[in-house]
Amino acid sequence: MKSAGYVVLFTIAGCSQGVCRCPESVPGVAPGTGTGTGPAAVAPEAGAAGTAQPGAEAGTGEQEALDEQIKPLRRGGRRLVAEPPDDAEEAAYGAWVTAAARAAQGRQPPPAAPAGFALRVVPGRDLWVLSEDGSRRRGAAAVVLRAGAAAPLIVEAPHTFFDRGTLPIALALFEAQRARALIVNTSHRYGGGPRPGDAGPDDEGAESGSGSADEEGAGGGAQGAGGAAQGGAGATQGAGGGRRGAAGGGERDSGRGGARDDDLAARARTAAALAFADVAHAERSFFLSAHRALLQSFPGAPAVQLHGFQDSSAPDAAAVVSAVGPGADLDRLLGPLRAAVGDGKVLPYPAEIKKLGGSTNVQARWSRQVGAPFYHVELSRTLRDKLVEDAELRRRFAGAFAGIAAGKEAGPAEGDRAAPGAAR
Repeated sequence: MKSAGYVVLFTIAGCSQGVCRCPESVPGVAPGTGTGTGPAAVAPEAGAAGTAQPGAEAGTGEQEALDEQIKPLRRGGRRLVAEPPDDAEEAAYGAWVTAAARAAQGRQPPPAAPAGFALRVVPGRDLWVLSEDGSRRRGAAAVVLRAGAAAPLIVEAPHTFFDRGTLPIALALFEAQRARALIVNTSHRYGGGPRPGDAGPDDEGAESGSGSADEEGAGGGAQGAGGAAQGGAGATQGAGGGRRGAAGGGERDSGRGGARDDDLAARARTAAALAFADVAHAERSFFLSAHRALLQSFPGAPAVQLHGFQDSSAPDAAAVVSAVGPGADLDRLLGPLRAAVGDGKVLPYPAEIKKLGGSTNVQARWSRQVGAPFYHVELSRTLRDKLVEDAELRRRFAGAFAGIAAGKEAGPAEGDRAAPGAAR
């Protein structure tokens, strides 16, 4: 089946029922697009670029093409509570992402996808999109791989519903640096509701109370999810009270107590589910599994993760950046980022600011453990709005990460000195 820029050949084994999906049945993929949940050989047309060119000029249409692919994967995500993988699913998914990443690097046939997932080729692009196949929505991440030559860089946007603007900014960064991989969340960090009352402090840019419907997941269903999360903290005590009321009131209150118990138990289950919804902090998620798999495929690859904060959280800052891990060198980012942002202050954590450093970020912790640099970038609401509206500013901002994409050999001690205590 031939598509612009690609020839996709499916083996007989790869086209068994439930494995080889008809392209026309895949949401967001144009008819004739190469897709695959089975083995497929993907070959570039003659004359395709053979080397990565970090900092390439914008205007190639890549961001628009990727946005078109990612949009249907995020549809309804504001009200979707992410479900973590079980042990078997985590192993299968991680192995798939690892194998696909290595296949993309060498332009080899992609591997068969595990149940519930699919690999799609972006028409006319050296880009593969790994995602859920639509049969079951669980809020698993969307992973984009650049086939062939690419910069050894992983770009991540874990809060695209809540931290408005981080998706287009991530797409710009991914294109400008010709990064190897991009990971994007497909469900809201709070299951569509506002930040729960018992959530942690605003150290990851939660926009509670100041966001639009797109950020806060406005709507009856979304608010219900948020309310369930808030009610979950006291669910046990409330359920106990319901039981006591039923016992004290005899048959008269028994029905009410049972209904209350059921309601509070449901809220407690929702609250427990929301513990996995914030993929930057959840100890188990498809997002984290993808991060780990990519580092297994590309040992030592730096990761840049984008977040947002409300202006009132740090009035003097346009951006807060931190870095950990062997080879992490914040100085390689600070100068170019300050030049790109211009009149806004870019503050390093913890040297010039003591919050917004991603101190509980699970991807940062994993990168550090396996010896890879990790850069945590928090952007103010004002700066994000400007970056979304101003294409030239967005281009300069994305270009500021060229020093990170180029990489640098460094020992563990140097990486730790870059920003002690940050993003651990």
